[in-house]
Amino acid sequence: MRTIRRKVVMAVLAAAAFAGGLAAPGAAYAADTKNVTLRVCSGSNETVKFYFVGENQYGDWGGSQFWEIAPKGCTTAWGYWWKAGQSVEFHHRKPSTGWRWEPRLISYNDTRDQAVYDLWIG
Repeated sequence: MRTIRRKVVMAVLAAAAFAGGLAAPGAAYAADTKNVTLRVCSGSNETVKFYFVGENQYGDWGGSQFWEIAPKGCTTAWGYWWKAGQSVEFHHRKPSTGWRWEPRLISYNDTRDQAVYDLWIG
């Protein structure tokens, strides 16, 4: 019975993938939502390390990898999509201050689907 159930599940997944029901990694998935990639820009003279936690385009709550921003630079968090109109947890660290986090709202009205949305840190 397990073998039959496993074959049915595999057949459904294969059909969904073939029909485009499963998005490729890194691709935005949207029906009535907007999904954005985040870029963080820093005005600091220090290197900033950061990551995000929030709801992704699949409705899953998860975290991203870590990135670094060069002093007075910007870094795009490629490969991760977050839902516009919701908040993400923005975790960041400067050598002089240690780790901090804050909620950051991704505006729904000020962006379009699959856009790069800018966040700023001092």
